[in-house]
Amino acid sequence: MGRDGAPSGSRRAVVAAAGGGRPRARLSRPAPRPARWRRAMDVRQIEFFLAVVEERSFTRAAEASHVSQPGLSSSIRSLERELRVRLFERSPRGVSLTPSGEAFLPRARRMLDDARAVRQEVLEASGEVRGSLRLGAEQCLGDLVDLPDLLATFHGRHPGVTLSMVQAGTGSLLDAVRRGELDVALVGTPVDADATLAGLETVDLALHGFELLAAPDHAVAATGCVCLTDLTSTEFVDLDVAWGARRVVDAVFAGRGLERRIAFTVNDVHLLIDLVRQGLAVALVPASVGEKPQAAGLSRLPLDDAVLRWSVRAVVAPGAGNAGRLFADMLVPTAAMDDGPAVEDAPAVGDAVVAGR
Repeated sequence: MGRDGAPSGSRRAVVAAAGGGRPRARLSRPAPRPARWRRAMDVRQIEFFLAVVEERSFTRAAEASHVSQPGLSSSIRSLERELRVRLFERSPRGVSLTPSGEAFLPRARRMLDDARAVRQEVLEASGEVRGSLRLGAEQCLGDLVDLPDLLATFHGRHPGVTLSMVQAGTGSLLDAVRRGELDVALVGTPVDADATLAGLETVDLALHGFELLAAPDHAVAATGCVCLTDLTSTEFVDLDVAWGARRVVDAVFAGRGLERRIAFTVNDVHLLIDLVRQGLAVALVPASVGEKPQAAGLSRLPLDDAVLRWSVRAVVAPGAGNAGRLFADMLVPTAAMDDGPAVEDAPAVGDAVVAGR
């Protein structure tokens, strides 16, 4: 118990300690979240909080931080869960701090300054990070992972690290990680792929749905939405069986006891899109593929009788060096996305939460 009779672990006590004295605002104490959602705040959360304060917009703050807007919003939600307060209010005029946010602001600035000072001192003591980063990614990830921004941010922070990257199917990437040929791989797997990932360190990045792509004049496009049973006589173009997206679709059809006609098998997402555009076949793909600029103008149809989802994950090799660990640390996990105060501009459920740190 504190001197004023409040429990020493209360949020009031936390903010008083963080501000170095009496809090500027008395913080409310809603019922605590289940213990599985609690986690210590980290530097990236503080950076996101201050970016929103500066930009007065979640969207502009995400752009300035080289992170997707849903990713930034998820991180802010996690911070609010840790503090058990709402930090921001939204209005037609933009985003503003709540009284609790005002109380947290000066301490957040000091915390970030201290963290940057420590980081600089450690780098000076240990020398600049050098070496190589061997990265792999499945091409179907689309905008779920903004690799150009992510790599640019990493290179800006660690110019002494050389980067090499390969794109392949999830199966091939996981094999390369296990063989020690890749430090980090960004893959897509069925949601319940625990056996496939056994023994590997993973970071869950996003849970995303699938949709049917078809040319606008294809017979399927006129239906508005489709059922799996309607597609058994339709010709498909699909990726090789090593790709995670293909495995998700195959599993759903097999689970329903249905067969489908795969007329074309390719190893490139852009070629898949081109074949769909020619009206030669349709494709069941992650929604992120349909959001690619190359897919503009194609019909994107939801499934009416099935839920196809995959989990986008980062997989870290057991022997990953400092560069691989630093890259993995830039990724924002989605462990606390399900509940908590809604403070984002309006993200779509399952969108990426990957940050460039």
